[in-house]
Amino acid sequence: MSRRRGFSLIELMAAMAIGGLILVMTGVALNDVSKIFRNTSGRDEALRDLMKARRALEPDLRQASSGQLAIFPAPPSRGGGADGDAIDTLSAVNATTGQQAAQSDGSGNPYFFQNVIYYVTTPTNHDSLFSTSCVGGNVGGYDYNCPHKILVRLVADQNPAFDPSDSSTQDGLMPSLASLLVKPTGFPKSATMNTVAINLLTFRARRQNSELIIDLQAVSIPDAQRKVALGATSMLNSPFTVAHQFSVYPRN
Repeated sequence: MSRRRGFSLIELMAAMAIGGLILVMTGVALNDVSKIFRNTSGRDEALRDLMKARRALEPDLRQASSGQLAIFPAPPSRGGGADGDAIDTLSAVNATTGQQAAQSDGSGNPYFFQNVIYYVTTPTNHDSLFSTSCVGGNVGGYDYNCPHKILVRLVADQNPAFDPSDSSTQDGLMPSLASLLVKPTGFPKSATMNTVAINLLTFRARRQNSELIIDLQAVSIPDAQRKVALGATSMLNSPFTVAHQFSVYPRN
């Protein structure tokens, strides 16, 4: 009867070394997969915020009056440069019906009866909402430190009279927006002041002939938090910043 031979010490040590190597390689692979997932998830969330902003902006700007449209820097809310840009334009669209009001003289021309304003800012309770404090920076007159800006849609009526038969009752651009571009508390949701997107780094706009070019940026916040002092570092052109640009041609 043959005797079963056990494992030698050298064989046991070799098996343990191979097992340990496999465990290390598995851990590294899982860590890499986890990093890829976090990076993808953070960038996807930033892109979703940008798409929310675009979906709100595009219809209003497409129906806007190209001759009555103003772009200017939005007020700084974090003590640095401007938060981004503000756009003031005239609208003839009834928010309830979605229909465009027309002058009743038979021309079919739109009857502009309200101002629609988009601007970026931060809420008054920013620190409690986002569990961090951001210090405004200044790069070329704009802040690119705070990635928690919100895009607000504001509706203002300079001339409350509504009479499509009298073109003189149409609205004009607001002479001053200083009292309107305020920092809200939280994320307002109403017909006259509505938060259309959050967690934006910036919102910029410029005109090129009849083309209106919109530049939006957001940050992959979970990734950036692990690498930089988020809220105190410029995120302009950072590897964690997601940019989205689109063009609109106002019809009216």
